[in-house]
Amino acid sequence: MRRRTAFAWISIICLLLSAGCSLFPPERSVVDKILEEMENLSEPSEEEKQQVKKEAEQYLKERYGEEFYVDNLHYIWQTDTWDMRGHLKNEEGWDFWVSKARGQFKDAYFIHRISRDAEEEIKPQIEEAFDSLINWDTSVGVPEEIEDQYAKSIPSYQELREQTKRYYQTITIALATSLTEKNQEQEFEEVYRLVSYLNQNNIRAEIEIFYYDPSIKEKGIKKVDFTRQVQYEGFLTAKIEIDDVSQVKRERDLENHFRFVNK
Repeated sequence: MRRRTAFAWISIICLLLSAGCSLFPPERSVVDKILEEMENLSEPSEEEKQQVKKEAEQYLKERYGEEFYVDNLHYIWQTDTWDMRGHLKNEEGWDFWVSKARGQFKDAYFIHRISRDAEEEIKPQIEEAFDSLINWDTSVGVPEEIEDQYAKSIPSYQELREQTKRYYQTITIALATSLTEKNQEQEFEEVYRLVSYLNQNNIRAEIEIFYYDPSIKEKGIKKVDFTRQVQYEGFLTAKIEIDDVSQVKRERDLENHFRFVNK
């Protein structure tokens, strides 16, 4: 693949030189030729795709001792990287990221599996605690060496917590409630209910809660995309950010972790 990338750049340079490259931008026809050449040269053959697919599936099997398959293979010629989606065979719902760069494979199966366990565990707590819930998300992170240690026999999230403290859970929640001084006490009760559960079960976690004006639902927004927070700023009334739930010993400690959002 590196040869392909190098050849692509050589071809582009040749096209520029043949067009009389100068300090001025090349003509549109030259740009079109360059883009077409880049696209043609960067597209791997079907044989190459099948080879990478085979290697990825073998890598996953050897790493986790289970049967997988991959699809949606995409080659990024600028970085000489393959991105693809992995699946656990004979079981739906196990879609995770896999990549190959500089001859090395990486994947998110371990994190995906532990995070799903975490989601199932705290889902009842969140749905019970918050009346105005829009949506929420959680993920669990661990160091690479922990993944390597448990890859062949992945424990449940609860078992992992009993065996190591080298993990961290992130919980993000969106609520359709305008947090004000009048309802602050009631809202803190709801948050503290969740925090207490996490602390009682020795779950190392951070929490971020966004309080949106209820009018957000009138705009047809049924789910907040936590990767694009800026597009909801007009509805945001307040936030609670807790870097470490173990810091919250009492309900009133939440006062140190929230702020109103100035419009």
